[in-house]
Amino acid sequence: MSKIDEISNKSKAKILAALKNAYKETDFTYHKSIDPVEHIKSTEDILTQMKQKMSDNKYIVEDATQDTLEEKINEIIAKYGYNKMIYGTNLALDLDKIKAETKVCFDKEIENLRYEVFHSDFSIIHARVGVSSHGVALVLSSKEQPRMLSLAPKLCIILLKKENVVQSLTQAFNLVKKENEILPSNILFIAGPSRTADIELITVFGVHGPQIAHIIIY
Repeated sequence: MSKIDEISNKSKAKILAALKNAYKETDFTYHKSIDPVEHIKSTEDILTQMKQKMSDNKYIVEDATQDTLEEKINEIIAKYGYNKMIYGTNLALDLDKIKAETKVCFDKEIENLRYEVFHSDFSIIHARVGVSSHGVALVLSSKEQPRMLSLAPKLCIILLKKENVVQSLTQAFNLVKKENEILPSNILFIAGPSRTADIELITVFGVHGPQIAHIIIY
């Protein structure tokens, strides 16, 4: 064995031992992430900032109330002539009020719903929080709201409560860590419709996700 191989093996053994021992550490202390964003005191100002930045990110920002959500959704889908809907099991809306001809619940594995997922016109999902500093919506993937809901349809409608607006990404992360002992498999920060400018610097929408993104703040 060469000297280099011997050093390499020792290093490998040291790394593997450290990984093994890491599972036995009992003195771990949770610390909040440091927040570099200067905070705005007014809730109204935070909401105004988020709406503006979301519009800059090519979201179509809508206002509604809890009682008018279905009405606002109907206005949106009528605008595009869409009638095939897919949604998660935690949607908590009155489906009878939504004027879509086809309504598919994403309550099975993707292998059993592949055609429906990729041939639906629009999806409706809930955002856990909106982040005003970046104009993005934080969406948690789960069995009740699979990640593909925000990726496959042409139109994604995101629902966000006004009281669930935070100012920074750090605040959003700290909230998710506080609420989830085990983090979700996917934490998505959605900044409007999918787009790229790789092709001759011309912006193309819907490359890896929805072509259109509406966010309803209620």
